[in-house]
This record gives sequence, structure tokens and C-alpha cells, in this order.
Amino acid sequence: MNNEKNSETWKKLYQNSQELTKPTSVDNILSDDDVIFLKQELKNIINRFLDKGELHKGIKVYINHELQNGIAEEMVANRPKEEETIEQWCVKLFRDQKFGVVFNSLESFSNEFTERMCHIVAPLLQKAGMPLGGLSFLFFMGNYGFTPFGIHKEAKGEEGFLFHLGPNHKDFYTWDIEEYNQIEHNTQVFHEVDAMLPTSTTYPLKAKSAMFIPHHVYHIAKTDEFSLSVVMDYINPSRDYLEKTIATQIASKELQKNPNVGYLPPVDVTTEELDWNSLLNRKTWEQQYKKTLSKYITRLKSNAGVLQPSIVENKESLPNPPFQIKGKTIFPLLIHTENTEKTCIMARGNEVVVSNNSQLSTIIEKLNTGETISFDELQNHLTPTWELMDVFDFVSQLARVGAIVIHKG
Repeated sequence: MNNEKNSETWKKLYQNSQELTKPTSVDNILSDDDVIFLKQELKNIINRFLDKGELHKGIKVYINHELQNGIAEEMVANRPKEEETIEQWCVKLFRDQKFGVVFNSLESFSNEFTERMCHIVAPLLQKAGMPLGGLSFLFFMGNYGFTPFGIHKEAKGEEGFLFHLGPNHKDFYTWDIEEYNQIEHNTQVFHEVDAMLPTSTTYPLKAKSAMFIPHHVYHIAKTDEFSLSVVMDYINPSRDYLEKTIATQIASKELQKNPNVGYLPPVDVTTEELDWNSLLNRKTWEQQYKKTLSKYITRLKSNAGVLQPSIVENKESLPNPPFQIKGKTIFPLLIHTENTEKTCIMARGNEVVVSNNSQLSTIIEKLNTGETISFDELQNHLTPTWELMDVFDFVSQLARVGAIVIHKG
């Protein structure tokens, strides 16, 4: 799918959802190539999950609508073969049973999957903005009929985008009813599905289509024949949650610094009045909060809105020059320097720390536009301020977090 067509499809979804406040669906938001690529990456993710060995984390398996334990061990014993599709593997594993499998935090298993999804949803972020709680991904697969956990709604602020990969049909049902919309998340889940269906709105989903579900709307899906769907959580946190998150990051950083600062004087026990001027430096606290929040947002922007930083991979050593490097426009390299001795670059949500170099910003600008830069050009710009080893280290750090592509020759 070309970018212009993709943008128009997202524009339609955004308008039809009344700026992400009403449920809606849209066809052909994915290309055939997207579907093929994502299915292969989901298979890779399953294998990496099984390799990791923490089988109790991030997966739920339902058989005949009952949550099952121990199935992950069977998956390890009968893991998908290279020539098998996910569907063929599931038939081998579950035979003729009705099953549903949920995998969470896909971004923590595949940089390639995350990158493709970020390209797909980029027009949404351009239109609706980047949520301060970030983006996260999970997937459903199976032939489980109705969603095993009943008619439910998401936590406040967690808007959901379901991307249907097929191959078979899925029906989505929503209840955008004021009486239900007022119910707090997790206080009520409905299992009388057949009785409630007449008051629902139905959205038939074909492969390559997407469904948007606002957090306040009750919903359930029905998948009678095997299908795969990727779900993206678009999370708008409460002010309280964000403040606690930033405060925790400040506290963590303060513990690491162990600065040599003066101690506070004892509190006068003979009076109920507190001397706030001596106890609380509001200006210092505000400065710390702004600085930490700015860093948090810069980290998100560098990772196209995904909360979890990219996986740092222990790649083999760089090829010998000559080689070229190319940036990824979807993941801008953003300088966030907090001291004068080092430069901190946010790269796909990770901190890449290097020595200062006045020519570094020029290189980063070129990489952020997707320009290809030869090693000779890198060397000419960055030396003699840096040693040759520093140039290699800079390139290596960016490669390890998946922020650049390296072309040999």
C-alpha cells in the first residue's frame, strides 16, 4: 500500500470515529505485503517467546472457553517448524478443539514487527497525536467463537485498534450505550452474549481491515474459523498516573546520583505549622519534573510512540569499511543532553551516550531524513574530534538498537 492511500484510509477512520470517540471499522488498511510480513513475524515472536523460557508470562490459552495452564509446555515440545504456517502448527497442537491464544507485549520480542506496525500507524499519530502512555501490541489467534472473557471494556484511556490478518472472517459487536458506557472498567463483564446481541452494532471484518474501539465501549468479537488479529493499545494515561511515573523516574535517578547535598534542619515539634520554605524547594522540584517529563516524551518520540524501547541486540562486529549507513525516518534520532561532558541521543527509546562532537548534529539531521552516509563521510565529519574507534562505537550503538541500516561495500 502506498503512503498516500494509507493516509487517506486513516483519515477516514479518524473522521468516522468522530476523532477516536466512537467505534468504527475500515477496510484495506493493511496491504497484502503487510499481512504476509506480520504473519511471519508473529511466528518468529512465538519461537522467541518459547526460547525465552518464561512460559508463565505474557500468554493466555483458552480451550473451549476455559483458561488452561501448561499449554505453553506443550508448545515448547511441539514448536512450529520452519515450513509450517501458524495455522498448520495450531491444527497440530489443538487438533479439532476450539481454542484461543493471546500473546502480549509483542514489541519486546521483535524490532522488525514493531517497525512495520509503526509505519502502518504513523498517519494516525500525525492526525491524532502521540499518546503519553505510549503504544503497545498484542495478538489473538484461534477459532474460539466469541471472545472467551465475555463482553468487556478496556481500562479508561486505553483505546484499541484491532488489525485483522485473516485468513477467515471475524465479526465485531459493540454496545455504545450510555447506560453501559458509565460502568467502570472491570466492575462488570457480561457473559449472556446471545441475549445481548440484538442491542449491539455489528462490524464484519475481512482480512486487511481494522476496527477501532474506544475505552468506554463494551465489545466482543466472534471468530468461528482460524484467524489472526493484532491489537494496538493507544494509551492516554491519567494525569495522576503520569505524575507518579515521572516521580518514580526522578526518585530512581536521585538514588543513582547520590549527590553531596546539605541536610534539612530538624522539625519544630512545639508547633503544628510547617516551615514549607525550608522543607520544599518548589522551583527545584518543578525543574526536575519538567526535565524528566521532557526526557520521557523525547524517548517516546524517538520510538515512534512505542513505550517499550527496542530490543538491544548483540550484533556481530561491524563490517570493514567501506560501508554506508542509512537512518530510519520513522525513528528519529533525538539529542537529549543533560550535561556538558557527554551527548545523549535517544534512539528507538534507548539512550546512546557518546562524547561531544560539534559535527554530530549534521550527521543526525542527514540520518533523520533517511539519507545514506558513507563511512568516509562519517569519518570526515566526526574526526579529528573523535578517534576512529569512537566513530565505530557510534555506528555500533545505533545498529544494536535497530536505529540504522548498514549496507556493505
